[in-house]
Amino acid sequence: MVKFALLNELSLPFSSSLNIEKHFNDFLKLIKELKSKELEKLRIDRNLKELEIMPQIFFQQFLGQLQDKELRDSLRAFIANNTIIIETPFIKDDENESDELLEKEYFYKNVSNKGALACSDIWNSVVISFNSNEEWNTAFIEVEKEILEEDERKQILVKHASHTEHLNSHGSFFYELENFIRMDIKPSNFWDKKDDLFRNKIVICESIKKQINNIDVKIFSQALSILRDLDNESKTLDDFTISGESESVKNDFDLKKLRIFTILEEKFYFENHIKNLSNGYRIHYFEKDDKIYIGYIGKHLPTKNFD
Repeated sequence: MVKFALLNELSLPFSSSLNIEKHFNDFLKLIKELKSKELEKLRIDRNLKELEIMPQIFFQQFLGQLQDKELRDSLRAFIANNTIIIETPFIKDDENESDELLEKEYFYKNVSNKGALACSDIWNSVVISFNSNEEWNTAFIEVEKEILEEDERKQILVKHASHTEHLNSHGSFFYELENFIRMDIKPSNFWDKKDDLFRNKIVICESIKKQINNIDVKIFSQALSILRDLDNESKTLDDFTISGESESVKNDFDLKKLRIFTILEEKFYFENHIKNLSNGYRIHYFEKDDKIYIGYIGKHLPTKNFD
């Protein structure tokens, strides 16, 4: 799970200055409430100075025009990362999630979106908005998602807030986040805590016990996030890049053997794997009895063309 929210770029600019100071005060209250709920960072799509607050009035100019000294000081604290840590962009260059944006298309009101509404589904986080329009006065935003290979759209609900009251609708999300942080999962304690982590869909096979301590911390975090999303069913396997193995692997005894893992003392061929990890790492899994068994997390396993 990630510990940041995303700012809805579509909620700016405001059409006029009417009630704008109230809206900014509400926004700052929302930010503080998010931080109290363990979302320590806010990702935006551009530098704060480039945010257009009203038509042709950008953040610095808006700040200079404010009459309310207390609000002005609060916004300066916000700029200085004293309220919440601000990061840009939504997906950083070294984050594998950027590949997901290439494999999926998101639409809001039939307009393609690669901003906060799309990234919130990829990250499984919360989008926040300025209450600049009545359409943002809601706890959920309906978005259409299309997996390009399947050429089919489905509706999803994005977790959203423009007032602190909206956060009450996301209690289960914040409960999961709080528990996840409290458990402080690391490669060194993953095996001992796996049964508390995964109570629904995911089953960790014995083979993982030796593998997990050899995984880079960054990749471990990515894998953990994927498995948690699958376990709590906030995502399905269809949300990830999945591949099977080639005939050359299936027909080679030694290569196939590397992909055979044990479920309840019975051996199975785990050919399917999730490819949404950095540096070519893979998660090999097997579906059985409505469970997803995880047999391997690690580097790309050898093939005829890859050693």
